[in-house]
Amino acid sequence: MKPAGTTRATEAVLQRFDELILQGEKLKEECRRLYFSGSKRSIDPEGFEAWRTHCLSLLTSTFGSSGVHVDSFVNRKFFDYYNSTQIYLGILKGAREDLRRGYFFHKDLMLSASIFDSLIERSRRQLKRGRVREARGVLQVVLAEILAKICDNKNVPYRAEDSAEALVGRLAEAEALPAEVAEQLGQLFVVFSDVSDDRRGLEESLARLLAFLDDYLASRIMILN
Repeated sequence: MKPAGTTRATEAVLQRFDELILQGEKLKEECRRLYFSGSKRSIDPEGFEAWRTHCLSLLTSTFGSSGVHVDSFVNRKFFDYYNSTQIYLGILKGAREDLRRGYFFHKDLMLSASIFDSLIERSRRQLKRGRVREARGVLQVVLAEILAKICDNKNVPYRAEDSAEALVGRLAEAEALPAEVAEQLGQLFVVFSDVSDDRRGLEESLARLLAFLDDYLASRIMILN
């Protein structure tokens, strides 16, 4: 269930916190079982470091590199896998609770995600009322703004008046996005620019835009950092 007062993007970030906490709980249980059974075996250090790296990446992307959560995570002394996993889990759970309560320290991300959510919801309402062309106009603006922010993030030069199509071209030429992602964005531009009243096609493309945002805005937080 979506926590009260959260945006769709924040909800997806919370879901990622839940995933990493679940992984951490499994690591902790494996450590406990091995250590307290007297076994000389140890957990896979590569798997532990992968989990720790994912946690640090999420904390940094969500709260910023100078945030207290990141500082606590980075500067925490390593004891052993069992105790260290418990400590890292404590930091991760505290960060999740802060985010759930609205303490989103990455202000630019919070504001932009809220704006995108608001605009997309407006487009959805227009579609329900049969105002297909108005909905297309809103989605064109959203897509162009997202592409401009990706250009900013990837240091790809562009002009303020560039259309979404032009921005996709610039990103593709600079190889700033995987080819399949650039192709997907180009297809969205074509649909959003269509002058027909194809409501079903637009609804499907809106869902694809939401999936893209969940992946690149929320789960990876690539666009706005």
